[in-house]
Amino acid sequence: MDGGKRMNGLSLCSGVGGLDIAFEKAGGKILAFCELEPFCQKVLHKHWPDVPIFSNICQLSKEVMRNEGILQTVDVVYGGFPC
Repeated sequence: MDGGKRMNGLSLCSGVGGLDIAFEKAGGKILAFCELEPFCQKVLHKHWPDVPIFSNICQLSKEVMRNEGILQTVDVVYGGFPC
């Protein structure tokens, strides 16, 4: 990232957070994860305890995120391959 505004990201099919580590190292801020698998959710929660985790990608929307207190704009949506 160019050193300007910090990019806000939404991580889909997050797995255990490999792409999220890279996103943060590049200067990004993770606003939320979307991950179905309970084991992966536990790993994400351990490393990012303050970042909300949504489990149903089909029901994830701007309104759902807003209702959970995520008021920032998502600049980047990225994700892993769904299982």
